Amino acid sequence: MKPGFVRMVVMVVMVVMVVMALLTVCFLSEVRAESPKPARPKIDWMQIEETVVPIRENTTRNAIIKGFVHKGQVLAVERITDNWVKVKANDSLAGWVPTTAVSASGPPVDLNPKLAWDILILVVALTLAAFLYLSVSLALKRKAESRDRSRQAMADIKRRLQNKIQVMFRTEPRIKSSLAMNEVDLLEFLKSLGYVANLERDPERLLDSCKAFKPHLIIASMDFLNDVENMVEKDALLINAPVIYLHCQNMKAEQPNRIRAYLEPNASDKELVEAMARCLKKSPDRIRYSVKPVALKGGIHAGTLVELLHFLSTVKKTGRLMVASGVMRGEVIFYDGDVAKATSLGQSGAQAVESILDLLDGSFEFHEHSAPNATEVNLNTLKILMDWAQRHDESDHRTRA
Repeated sequence: MKPGFVRMVVMVVMVVMVVMALLTVCFLSEVRAESPKPARPKIDWMQIEETVVPIRENTTRNAIIKGFVHKGQVLAVERITDNWVKVKANDSLAGWVPTTAVSASGPPVDLNPKLAWDILILVVALTLAAFLYLSVSLALKRKAESRDRSRQAMADIKRRLQNKIQVMFRTEPRIKSSLAMNEVDLLEFLKSLGYVANLERDPERLLDSCKAFKPHLIIASMDFLNDVENMVEKDALLINAPVIYLHCQNMKAEQPNRIRAYLEPNASDKELVEAMARCLKKSPDRIRYSVKPVALKGGIHAGTLVELLHFLSTVKKTGRLMVASGVMRGEVIFYDGDVAKATSLGQSGAQAVESILDLLDGSFEFHEHSAPNATEVNLNTLKILMDWAQRHDESDHRTRA
């Protein structure tokens, strides 16, 4: 149940309770007002000013005492003489008191117990309603805060997984700190920012490391410039990856359709963070459609061809894909990202594409052309990928069963 709906229900209940309490008080007041009361003559009133005053039978000091009244009592006046006042305390007690013991007053306040009880009930009802509203509001607020914290934690985890950085240095990389006087470990610095970093020292293993890690950004030493550029130019999954080079003696000119950043040897961690923000903001959607025609080559691993076909379909490439695995050979012709022709192991069309997707080793090569030489079919590449994935899911389910 949504917090806003619960809060609204509580407010409606409070309003209904207040309205019902007010209507009840008004109804009881009208009933009492409409009740016939005997007309009473105008009566003056006197208030007792002394602590205890005796009520006597007549106007003499030695008269019989009929009772006593106390300070603050308001009594009805029946008759007044020069030195005495005849008062009535109640229906059974009336008599004379000295004028020096009383003073003029208004009528006594007639507190209706029923009305006081109604007001008390109304106050209690409003107090309970307010307590209920505050309790529900506090519980909903805590629940919302807990949900926000969980959502933020999930977002942080997702951000960590989505921002993977491949680091390429021959030795342990370090960078100048903008806060401290010394240098800090680059990998620890990246991890403190929430990134997942992977270090590779061997140039021969760069491609395999990137294939397995699938980074969103590459940070490399200037010594790795040629190795990195050759790798990203030949691999379809890395062709749009942004690269930041450190320890650059001379600033390089920006390459068209590529995202590159070059930092000097004395660059600080602050400058690195700014360069990373610029590169990740541009990559990869902004340049995918502006990549120049190139030959994409690489080794086949689990999932490589699936990602390659998804890439070719997304950017609507036109060209020829050739795969080889042992003695097996396959070919797929693309036109605007869709399959125009496919052959493999004596099969054609979607079956040939799915058999190519089943490969787990070998190599592939894609050459971009302006138009295919022949068009036999027009198959949606994404639909083929979904059908292939569904078939594999069903096969895995039957195997587990």
